[in-house]
Amino acid sequence: MQQKDWLSAEEVAKEIKVSAMTIKRNCQTYGSFLKFQQGEKNKYLIYQECIPVFQFIAKMRNKRNLQTKQIIELLSKEGFPKYIDIEPIQTTKQQPGQIQVGQGVVAVQELDRIVAERVSEQLKKHEENLKEWLTEQQKQQQEFQKSILQKINERDQNLMTMIRETQETKKWIAATQQKKWWQFWK
Repeated sequence: MQQKDWLSAEEVAKEIKVSAMTIKRNCQTYGSFLKFQQGEKNKYLIYQECIPVFQFIAKMRNKRNLQTKQIIELLSKEGFPKYIDIEPIQTTKQQPGQIQVGQGVVAVQELDRIVAERVSEQLKKHEENLKEWLTEQQKQQQEFQKSILQKINERDQNLMTMIRETQETKKWIAATQQKKWWQFWK
C-alpha cells in the first residue's frame, strides 16, 4: 500500500463534512469495519477505501438518528467488509497489521494457519517450560529423599549408640551391685 492510500483524520473529516474528532471517535466505535492506524499524539491514518463506511455512518447518524448498535447491524447487513488486527510475524513494526475478513475464504484460511502456528509455538514453549519445571522438581525430590535417608541413618546410628551405652551402663550397674552384694556377706 502506498502512502497516498492513507488519509489523515482531518482529510477524511473535510471530505465527509464532519469534525476530525468525530472521525477519531468513529474509528474507535466502528473499528471492526475500518482500516486505520493510530500513531503518536492521537494521529490517525485511515485507509482510503474506508471513506464510504464513514459516509454511511454519518448518513445513519444525521438523517436516520440511529444508535451505535443499530449502525453496526446495518454495516454488517449492507456488506461492508470487516477488518481484524493481527500481529505481523517476524517483523519489527510495532503496529499490528490488518487483514480483510468476509471477502474470501483465503483470508480466513490464512488466519487459521497463523493462529495454528502461534498456538503450536506457545504449546512448544509451555511444554519446554513444563519439562524444565519437572526436571527441577525431580532434582528437588531426589535431594529431599537423600536428605531424609541421611537423617534416618544418622538417627539410627545415634539410637544404636544410645542402646549400646545403655546396655554398658546396665552391665556396669549390675557389676557394681553384685560387687556390693558379695561384699556385704563377707
